[in-house]
Amino acid sequence: MEAYDSQSGSPDDPTRAFAELRGEVSLLRRAVEGLTAERQNAPDYTPTLTDLSDRLGRIERFFGKVAENPAMRQTPENLAASIVKAAETARAGDREMLHKAGTALSASIASINRVVEQAWAADRQWKHLYWTGGVGLVIGALGALSVLHLIG
Repeated sequence: MEAYDSQSGSPDDPTRAFAELRGEVSLLRRAVEGLTAERQNAPDYTPTLTDLSDRLGRIERFFGKVAENPAMRQTPENLAASIVKAAETARAGDREMLHKAGTALSASIASINRVVEQAWAADRQWKHLYWTGGVGLVIGALGALSVLHLIG
């Protein structure tokens, strides 16, 4: 089995083949030594990785607490129902307050109406009294004049 020489195009010369092989092995050895040297000169990332691991642990615990929050377990439908329920509860207090205010306003209006009716009644009584007094005065005067006319 003959190997083909890429440079001369003729069958291999064993010395030349060994020389080429020696060059390739030497090149590989230098490459491996360079990788080893790079590996030895590489910085120690242990503190940085430990710090990152701690941070990731804290983030994981935080997100665990967030996931346990009841709000995170709600669907949009459940959230909408919760909002409606909260609004109804808030409006119930307002509704009660408005009812009490309406009742108080109605009571105040009724009281004012009673006072006004009493004032009107008193005014009518005074008018009746004036009219009665005036009519009595006129009748008395006419009676007195009749008596004077008869006497005199």
